[in-house]
Amino acid sequence: MRRIFWSWLILFLFFSLSLFLALSIGPVKISLFALSPRDQAILLHLRLPRALSSFFVGGGLALSGAVFQGLFRNPLADSYLLGISSGASLGAAAALILGFTSPLAMFTGVSFFSFLGSLLALFLVFYFGSRDGYFSVFRLLLSGLGVGLFFSSFVAVLMIMAEEELKALIFFFMGGFSSASWETTWVAVTLVPVCVWIAFYYARELNVLLLGEETALSSGVNTKRIQAIYAVLAAFLTSISVSVAGLIGFVGLIIPHMVRMVFGADHRILLPVTFLLGGTFLILCDTIAKVVLAPSELPVGVVTSLFGVPVFLYLLKKERGDYGL
Repeated sequence: MRRIFWSWLILFLFFSLSLFLALSIGPVKISLFALSPRDQAILLHLRLPRALSSFFVGGGLALSGAVFQGLFRNPLADSYLLGISSGASLGAAAALILGFTSPLAMFTGVSFFSFLGSLLALFLVFYFGSRDGYFSVFRLLLSGLGVGLFFSSFVAVLMIMAEEELKALIFFFMGGFSSASWETTWVAVTLVPVCVWIAFYYARELNVLLLGEETALSSGVNTKRIQAIYAVLAAFLTSISVSVAGLIGFVGLIIPHMVRMVFGADHRILLPVTFLLGGTFLILCDTIAKVVLAPSELPVGVVTSLFGVPVFLYLLKKERGDYGL
């Protein structure tokens, strides 16, 4: 109990420090304790929406990774390894290049079609990764790899077709928040918390699923319904993240694993902590991306990969995962 208390305290301090650095550090340094009119404009119109975007995108990516890892009982599963992000990228690229618009006024074309792409990828992964209604982790990972490569090839074709938009697409797929504004931030700020609440609401059923589908059925859990809810939820979180910030990898892989090592595998605790730590982690990565090559800026995806690749290789090297794999 004491370890959990100190872990929560350290996490809160880490979040506070990351947010303070994100708001005060940049090409123009400002003091949060003595704001001039110019500093207020920079804070309210540039840095605050950027910090909020990075927090909710990072939290959403981490939460989607935790959900996929719980569904598949595999610490290596996340939306990028399963091809879901490639589907979202294809939808976003099609909307950017071909000028698709959303039939729903509340969503941009990029958000709407990235969601459709992620759902299509999710359907194909489950279709090719299942047999007789049962899911094999190995088959799902292989089908995710195949679906991801398939959609990535279509993205490459669209990039070849896009002459004027090519540079913008390259930066979009490298991931970043340099163009963050209130117009792009509101999607993540309003929709991601709803997804967090839904994920937490069904956390007990997800815990039971960890014991195996037969055990969950005997406990009265509607496994197909819970799997469908969480799969669509994770795909939705991925589509939001891609539409707001482009491709940012490894957040959904490393953050849930780190939280699981400290707080255990109880999703009633794991999911909210993963969301908070994922958001804090991406705020910090975005701050590093802003200042390490100032006045130029690194793509955030590069920074997260520098952290994520060593952890991913470590997980691959382990003989047994956190779910007994």
